[in-house]
Amino acid sequence: MGQHQPHDLPLAASHLARWRQELAAELVDGLGACGVTPHKYRRCCLMPAPICHNRAMSRYTPLSLVVRSQLFLHLATMEQAGLPPDKAYSMLELGPGARERVATFRRLFARGVDPATAGSNSGLFTLFETRLLRAALSGGSPLPTYRRLTKHYATAAAQQASMRSRLMLPAATLVVALLVQPIPLLYSGAISFGGYLARSILPLIVLGVVSAIAIRAIARYASGEPGPVRDAVSGALLRIPFIGRLHLRRSTRDFLESLALLLQAGLPLFEALPVAIATVDNAIVREDLSSLLPAVQSGATLSEALAALRLCDTGKLHAFAHTGEESGSLPEMLQRYSDMETEALAQIQSDISTWLPRLFYVLVALWMVVQLIGGRAVPPPASMVASTSTSSSSLNFTALESNV
Repeated sequence: MGQHQPHDLPLAASHLARWRQELAAELVDGLGACGVTPHKYRRCCLMPAPICHNRAMSRYTPLSLVVRSQLFLHLATMEQAGLPPDKAYSMLELGPGARERVATFRRLFARGVDPATAGSNSGLFTLFETRLLRAALSGGSPLPTYRRLTKHYATAAAQQASMRSRLMLPAATLVVALLVQPIPLLYSGAISFGGYLARSILPLIVLGVVSAIAIRAIARYASGEPGPVRDAVSGALLRIPFIGRLHLRRSTRDFLESLALLLQAGLPLFEALPVAIATVDNAIVREDLSSLLPAVQSGATLSEALAALRLCDTGKLHAFAHTGEESGSLPEMLQRYSDMETEALAQIQSDISTWLPRLFYVLVALWMVVQLIGGRAVPPPASMVASTSTSSSSLNFTALESNV
């Protein structure tokens, strides 16, 4: 006993070879998500596929707002129609830009990975969306979450398109002003053509680089990648007077809406609280909300625990939660409050998208006025001065001859 017969060795070797092939295929998929080609995967240290996948999800930039709206609209439609997940995912089509991500998602789901993790590791879902979907899947049907994300991204895409169209005119005005402003100096000979390029083209290049860096930083923050830099940005974001308040309200709304969905699905409050807190993307707000669970476990009601939060303004929220607890309709009252906050935040975002282009246009106009008023009188070119002097001398000589 305990000794293998010689004829068992080929069978064991074949099983081992097949196991190694399956492991290599799974590892290649994970490294492919990281951007590593298949022939280089042997250079990486051997680790479980989910760990490599988690490392890979930060390398994806979030999909555009329009594509994300289409993604969750498809998932909501398929969920409402009652199609099984594998059928719904097989019909998913998001265009050529997301085709590789969709294919990776299908492979991971076919291997038994849950939809939220598969979507995160394939780059379809951001970290925030993954947390929301995990909460929704643990509470029951993800249909309300799909609908919420569809509406959110459709509204955000419309506001983004409106803001871009309104920013076109002031941006074009700024470009024309930068190109025209040094022309008098070039005409007078005060600067060379290289100086003109430095005064006109160089500011445009700097503005383009700064804009690209800002867009990249915003996309990286939106991806939800954890880290000390993100924590520092989250803290700085909360300290900005208007933006910080808006961000705090949005984070609180996300928590309350997720908590309401989980409670409506039948989860106990003790189980729903940590799942709902995990959906908040700001680590500082999440730490503040983490005090709710110990308070509730020690015997406090949810309304009392909410009133003890440090960051969130819980005056109106405390009234809603207390009314829900007294009437036995806590999930419905939390959902009503989150719906009110959603409408208020949408209105604020609409106002920002309306007034921000106007403010930018006013700043450009003020800059042009300062350039016109503060600029010195440009002297005429030396060639023109010389030709004018020659002409006046010839005219004086002609007049002298006529007098003689």
